[in-house]
Amino acid sequence: MKTKASYLLDNAKTNMQKKVEDQEKYKTHWASSQAPSEHSDRSPDLWHMSARTCLQWHFTIDVDWVPGSEVGLEGLLDFCDRRRLKATIFIAGRFAENYADLIGECRRRGHELGTHGWEHGSLENDEDFRSASYDQQRAWIRLATEAVEKASGIRPIIFRAPSLWISETTLRALEAEGYRYDSSVPARRFDCGFGRVHYLKYFRAPTEPYRLSSSHLRLPGHSSIIEIAPSAFLLPTNMASLRTLGLPVLRWMVRRIARRASRLVFYCHPYEFVHAHRQSFPRNMSKWNMQGMKPENFSLLDAFVEHMILGGYSSTLFADSLSQTHDL
Repeated sequence: MKTKASYLLDNAKTNMQKKVEDQEKYKTHWASSQAPSEHSDRSPDLWHMSARTCLQWHFTIDVDWVPGSEVGLEGLLDFCDRRRLKATIFIAGRFAENYADLIGECRRRGHELGTHGWEHGSLENDEDFRSASYDQQRAWIRLATEAVEKASGIRPIIFRAPSLWISETTLRALEAEGYRYDSSVPARRFDCGFGRVHYLKYFRAPTEPYRLSSSHLRLPGHSSIIEIAPSAFLLPTNMASLRTLGLPVLRWMVRRIARRASRLVFYCHPYEFVHAHRQSFPRNMSKWNMQGMKPENFSLLDAFVEHMILGGYSSTLFADSLSQTHDL
């Protein structure tokens, strides 16, 4: 007998697949009158999407403190080499402390490094930056910053909150620790009972980069920290959605996001490319989230990256893409 969560997931997937089929029907009709040249190797929807200029995407990796997942990070580094991708890698401090050589290798291969909490991933009661005190948050951030700096030789200035659980208090702590970028505000995202985002406080936050406000993170303000929110169309554009909903649904989500944003932020976790039984997860880890963890997911990720390339998206790092932005 199906659980309620399984029923809801199947229903959501069916609804999204129906929307994808409707889009395909429209695409066929549209292509008959405005098709690209016969020499083009792009499908009509990608050709249409790439007609927009300056489409950028950020390939990001969230490295949780999950012993056993280091194999997945090694695989992702090799994947990036093959695809000529430079990633922004957010690292939990405990992971950096225990796998310092691997973090150093991330830097040597030209990737951008940030922090992702202190020991997020291994805890029964995870670090919650929504409710923790200023002193506690700053302590977590400082520990993670020092661990990543010691392992890599550079001080990180980019942050992503564990589970995207962030607050205005977090902003003050990040400013005090000298950070310049954040990628935690769950704009346009609500996980419908499956993931970790079950609140709407920041749902209407901007989808393009903006300076944060100390009064409310969904409002543009005058902070020294620039927000580059992870992309979502209700559900997130991440590896969990890709492996549970499938590539056609993610393609549809990318098209929808491209209507209102010129950049897309995708993220994955190293543990998603390693069999779950080979890793150490907390006992309360969601069984739904653990399903489908396997090395074969690299093929699925490769197909998604190919879609982004054919769609005209250019992969970029946070600091590089914003160094040319003068109005932030």
